[in-house]
Amino acid sequence: MKHTQFFNDFLNDEVNLNQSRLDRLNKSVKAVSEFLSQNLDSYKKVERQGSYALRTIIKPVKDGQEYDADILLYMKYDKSKEPKAYINDLYDCLGENEVYSEKARRKTRCVFLDYAGDFHLDIVPCVPKGDGEQSICNNETNKFEPTDGTGYRDWFNDKNSVTHGNLKRVTRLLKYLRDHKGNFTAKSILLTTLIGNTVHDEDESDGDHFKTLPDALKTVSNRINDFLQRNPIMPKIVNPVLPEEDFTRHWDQKKYDHFRELFNIYNDKINKAFDAKEHDDSIKKWRDVFGEKFGKMKGNGGGKGSIGVGAGTTTVTPIKPYAR
Repeated sequence: MKHTQFFNDFLNDEVNLNQSRLDRLNKSVKAVSEFLSQNLDSYKKVERQGSYALRTIIKPVKDGQEYDADILLYMKYDKSKEPKAYINDLYDCLGENEVYSEKARRKTRCVFLDYAGDFHLDIVPCVPKGDGEQSICNNETNKFEPTDGTGYRDWFNDKNSVTHGNLKRVTRLLKYLRDHKGNFTAKSILLTTLIGNTVHDEDESDGDHFKTLPDALKTVSNRINDFLQRNPIMPKIVNPVLPEEDFTRHWDQKKYDHFRELFNIYNDKINKAFDAKEHDDSIKKWRDVFGEKFGKMKGNGGGKGSIGVGAGTTTVTPIKPYAR
């Protein structure tokens, strides 16, 4: 059974980042952006990056646990500067502010601001060059690395629009499954790319596969699993807008095998829960996927985790040529 309303409730209550925490993040990003615009000579603009840009951040597993958010800081290109100088300039600028100086740490490709007990903000310098290329800066190798965060965001948003907005909700659900079960690992950018690649051109005219959130979850899960089971040897999964960037660089064959095996198990559970005909049996099967906080069982007394007997229920290569 689909239980569309239970899925919406589960997202709102258990998966989505609390609105109050999101408000604090937005307020902090606005404040640091304004400070940099006024104090960093090479400042151009700031854009959201990664899960923050895609709106696929989820609530951390434990209360009080910190989560990550990324922003791109566009800086004016100066051919006399070496790549690590941009990170150093950003770090030095933040160090002039008594609030940010206590939070700032240099990392390989960013300056990290630690809002203790709430979130980490990675500020990633991005240098647009005259040839149209955009680069981030590696502090360790002192080299520029190509990037296209805006292109990736547009690619995923196009996919999401085909699914009536359900693709982002599915992404949050699968990230929740990854984090709360803790049985497999996959970087968010890799998992998100696998999810995005399940949306095909023909889905624009045949919308049934993504009609509701449960439909979309089953479709995405089945298509990812089909891809994984067809590829026993770890495939190369690349950035759809920057094919030279390999997202499987953090995996090896052993990690891939483990992911492939576990995803197959969860995909089978999702199919069985979706296909179950009886209410309580279906809820039990969905709980086997997402845990005991999903849905409500039927019962004479109602109460927590149950509903009255008479209550009703609510029934690796990108497809499009986005790469340059």
